[in-house]
Amino acid sequence: MTLSRHLALRGAYNIRDLGGYETASGGTIPWRRFFRADSLHRLADGEAQRLHQVGLSKVIDLRTPVELAEKPNPFQAFPDVQFVNLPLFDDLSPAALSKTKRPGDDPLLSFYMAALDTRGAAICAIMSEIATVEQGAVLFNCTAGKDRTGIIAALLLGLAEVPHDQIIADYTLTAGFISDLVAEFLELSRARGGDTESYAKLLQSPAPTMANTLTRIETRHGSIPDYLTAIGMSADAVARLRDRLLIP
Repeated sequence: MTLSRHLALRGAYNIRDLGGYETASGGTIPWRRFFRADSLHRLADGEAQRLHQVGLSKVIDLRTPVELAEKPNPFQAFPDVQFVNLPLFDDLSPAALSKTKRPGDDPLLSFYMAALDTRGAAICAIMSEIATVEQGAVLFNCTAGKDRTGIIAALLLGLAEVPHDQIIADYTLTAGFISDLVAEFLELSRARGGDTESYAKLLQSPAPTMANTLTRIETRHGSIPDYLTAIGMSADAVARLRDRLLIP
């Protein structure tokens, strides 16, 4: 049976399975074990149940408490699914994001590296929480399923030694699914008098951004497992998560 990477659920745009990617050792990331997603607050009736039926057992919402309060996650009170809110950032306003870059820089690369350099404790908590899942699937989500979710997805795939080209390809897939969301975000920014031209650049998912992110992690830390250890993730949690990424 051929499984679909994209889960087309009514009310969400960017729910994807990390299964099927090949690792450097010749293994394959198992299907229906790790899901990345955009915000789930608009899921139509019955769609959350569909996710549960494919094995979902834990949801980790990477948004801030303010975002969660404004747009609640349907799994906050869903039976048989554990819900955890672990914000990757305290502030995701365009003004806050602009502080992470210098003129001429790739704004997304500056943003991602600032996250990796300054939000180690949050990333450690998220990755360690994912490592606790023993049965079923874990889903982690943010607003568009691109930046916060993209960082965590890249770290997971990198931990399993998925080649860079596949990690980059997974990252760039987002652009094909969130065009409607991008249009909505830009319209809101325009209505508020924001700098839509700069904001539009932050809503892209270009391959060079992820390629440079992965290269810089390896240049600074040696490898993604070394980075995870450096930010405080225990050797046991790293090994447990790697095994779950690789065991069929």
